[in-house]
Amino acid sequence: MRINLEPVGIIKKAGKCSEILIYSEFEQLIKNIATKLGKNESSEQSLLIVHKNNDNSDIHQVQITKTNLIDRVGNILRVGKIDANDDSVIDVRLECNGLLTSEL
Repeated sequence: MRINLEPVGIIKKAGKCSEILIYSEFEQLIKNIATKLGKNESSEQSLLIVHKNNDNSDIHQVQITKTNLIDRVGNILRVGKIDANDDSVIDVRLECNGLLTSEL
């Protein structure tokens, strides 16, 4: 079964890290992450990135990657290296102390 999902952004390689560009129409996603980060500054800042799987030999349409958040500038999230480039981002979740946050 194939499901059509609307991407909220795109992953770009940026040297030793990756950048996730969140599209302007999904700006609320960034605001929600920033709000959650403000409450949990002392905890480890990990993100779960749900993105399109471009591996044609794999039957799965999406891939979930856990990475560390390095910083945020506007609608760009700089994260640890993700093995993806030009992949569509479907969702971003903040993980705090091993638990996923509620709806972002």
